Amino acid sequence: MGRAPCCDKGSVKKGPWSPEEDRKLKDYIHTHGTGGNWIALPTKAGLKRCGKSCRLRWLNYLRPNIKHGDFSEEEDRVICALFAAIGSRWSIIAAQLPGRTDNDVKNYWNTKLKKKQLHLLIAAAAQSTHG
Repeated sequence: MGRAPCCDKGSVKKGPWSPEEDRKLKDYIHTHGTGGNWIALPTKAGLKRCGKSCRLRWLNYLRPNIKHGDFSEEEDRVICALFAAIGSRWSIIAAQLPGRTDNDVKNYWNTKLKKKQLHLLIAAAAQSTHG
């Protein structure tokens, strides 16, 4: 006995969001708020999306207080230090970086910082064996 589906999967759009869809979601939330009911929001906002998709789009990309763009050297240091201390607890790490979401921090770690850290460790190990 499972959970009822959140939406009719056949009539829901998947894939990248269009600028028009972003505008509709932003406009609706600006005017009406979320109301705490993400399941009903897509229909009310005129979107053919799942409520979960709308919630994640808003929380991770469209909220006005979200910081977009490159991470600073200081943000890199904070992420690396906290990752070394507590591991991949992205929401705790993101809480120390105003405007960054846990999803953004996790993606940044997995695509850029992890490799950068590995190269630094290899360079440090090579330096210590030759020093």
